[in-house]
Amino acid sequence: MSDGNFNRQLLPKTDLSTGLRAGKAQMRAKAEQAFKEVLAEHFPQTTTEEREAILKDFMERLRK
Repeated sequence: MSDGNFNRQLLPKTDLSTGLRAGKAQMRAKAEQAFKEVLAEHFPQTTTEEREAILKDFMERLRK
């Protein structure tokens, strides 16, 4: 008969919050790559320095 306690061995090895952070990091990396591709495709005349500055600003706003 269960007394309301559970066996921790039955739980997954990672915490839910760890999984959420990993998922966010993956989506942030995908967003960064997609944004780089869009910049290169739609703004080919910009310099590498300008693209890096735009990407840096985008990533800072994404983290907020």
